[in-house]
Amino acid sequence: MRLTEKVHNYLEEHLQPGDLAIDATAGNGHDCLKIAQLIAPNGRLIAVDRQCAAITASRHRLSTHKLQHLCEWIEGDHGEALQALGQRYPGQASAIVFNLGYLPGGDKSIQTEVATTQTALKACTALLKPSGILLVTAYRGHPGGMAEAEAVAQWMHAYTGLVQCHEPEKNAESTPPILWVAKALELDPNESSAAPDNRLPPGEK
Repeated sequence: MRLTEKVHNYLEEHLQPGDLAIDATAGNGHDCLKIAQLIAPNGRLIAVDRQCAAITASRHRLSTHKLQHLCEWIEGDHGEALQALGQRYPGQASAIVFNLGYLPGGDKSIQTEVATTQTALKACTALLKPSGILLVTAYRGHPGGMAEAEAVAQWMHAYTGLVQCHEPEKNAESTPPILWVAKALELDPNESSAAPDNRLPPGEK
């Protein structure tokens, strides 16, 4: 199963009509469309991308399915955007999705960066509701991609929630992307406040 399909399966499990969800890297709008379909008719999608071309493509994709009214579009840095959204919607996001790297079919010199991605991930902890899910796909085959993927891995290893990693088999021709899935811990108030190690083993190696 492709990682994109896994992401959409997770979204299907966690999103329902009326939910708030965030696509932190809108790209060509494939995740935006899936999210909008799941939260319709009265949910709210916030889509962020630093490139006007990505916003335009995503907006068009939703428009063709008559779902554009569900989405707020933010053109800009995803770190700054998610920090601001954390002030507006603390603890309200049911799902946050990242596809790191560059816009497919676009200018490969314009891509997400370690510093802004770290800022955006930190902001997710304030945005996610207790039952929310964070999905981060990191592409490692382009210049700068491996460093960004390693930064995401470090953040995930420090995250005090449930974390799962899906990593397809590597081959001699390419380095595949890696998917990180993080969920907030929901502790039983009758149990000890000392949380056990709830980190999940890798999903695919």
